[in-house]
Amino acid sequence: MPFKTSRRSAAALLLAAGLWGAFAANTWRAGAQAPAGSSREVSAAGRAAFVCPMHPDYILDVPASCPRCGMALVKGTPFDVRNYRVDLQTTPAVVRAGQPARWTFRVFRPDSDESVTRFETVHERPYHLFVVSQDMAEFQHIHPEPQPDGSWALDVTLLKSGYYKVLSDFMPSGGAAQLIAHPVVTAGFAGDLPSSRARLVPDTNLTKTVGDLTATVSFDPAPFVAGLYGHLKFLLADRRSGRPITDLQTYLGAFGHTLIMSEDMVDYVHSHSLDILNAGDEDSEPVFLIPPGADLEAIRGGPEVVFDGLMPRPGRYRAWTQFRRGDVLHTFTTTFEVREPTAR
Repeated sequence: MPFKTSRRSAAALLLAAGLWGAFAANTWRAGAQAPAGSSREVSAAGRAAFVCPMHPDYILDVPASCPRCGMALVKGTPFDVRNYRVDLQTTPAVVRAGQPARWTFRVFRPDSDESVTRFETVHERPYHLFVVSQDMAEFQHIHPEPQPDGSWALDVTLLKSGYYKVLSDFMPSGGAAQLIAHPVVTAGFAGDLPSSRARLVPDTNLTKTVGDLTATVSFDPAPFVAGLYGHLKFLLADRRSGRPITDLQTYLGAFGHTLIMSEDMVDYVHSHSLDILNAGDEDSEPVFLIPPGADLEAIRGGPEVVFDGLMPRPGRYRAWTQFRRGDVLHTFTTTFEVREPTAR
């Protein structure tokens, strides 16, 4: 299942996977992290390789496809964990709740003021944007459009006053996948950051209904453990009949999308649904839920949709998971606990 973490988490993931190291004999050799600013760090960060846009820990020195999600690897610098600079301007300059504002984004390389104008298309869009309120009650997954001057822009309406976190998700061509956060605060908000922060309560009812869809969620492992991969499984049924559905449509090239965020809004994971079935045999050909080259508007899925991700720290998290059925987008929220690795 494709997933993408914040850059801080991605750096930890690369280290945990033993992927930060020297490039020799056409093979990535595991190594320890170099001291910050050392020539070894700069050399490793600048190495070109082929990487999955959604699985930043899957890296090869030759073109191929990702064995987890089937996406074609793209050439970039996956060991460069530096953030690109993203400038956000709003018109009007002060955003007001309930009123549309024009948001404009400009992206710059981390080592210069050079503007980035070429991006890889990841799940049908070169730029994904997530907007989450500080109390984690409001969520939007939207997509800026390219402008003639190289910027990206769209109109956004925030539903209520307060603090928001804005996540820019993109992969610069020849660079490394990015998930960059910006704060936005609306006019007329009289509260403060501590009082408006989320206080999440893990779900006790794991079956929820949105529109004509009912989803029952399960976790593997249960509960999730910090630092280990976990699976978030949705079993989808028709609200009226209660029968498992088989008419789920794709949304942005997948049968589901989810954003997972920690309660303090520091760590976040952008994940897409599993596309390759586990055959249980290394010699078996992969079985794709969405075969390469398939007509995405004709194919249908369900009733089970599976996501995975790695939560770097223990604590409480919320996931916003989106499915499309009958040309209607359904967004489910799931709140859960992630335990310490030693917890039993």
